[in-house]
Amino acid sequence: MRGFVDRVTDGIAVILLEGGGRAYVPEAVLPPGTASGHLVEVTIARVDVPTGPDAAEEVAQLIERLRTGGHRHG
Repeated sequence: MRGFVDRVTDGIAVILLEGGGRAYVPEAVLPPGTASGHLVEVTIARVDVPTGPDAAEEVAQLIERLRTGGHRHG
């Protein structure tokens, strides 16, 4: 889907999505040279959950990192 970069504040880009809604993404993941006012393509893909003996712990660690802000760049 397409989106419009509404603004970038404190390293977070706010993208207004075609069809409604917003996405908040780290500025670092935008293509080089992208700024407020540019159109971007936004893709969302499902990721298969890991399997195996360490899978539950791996997923739990990822969720905890995301909840505590460990996903932020900079």
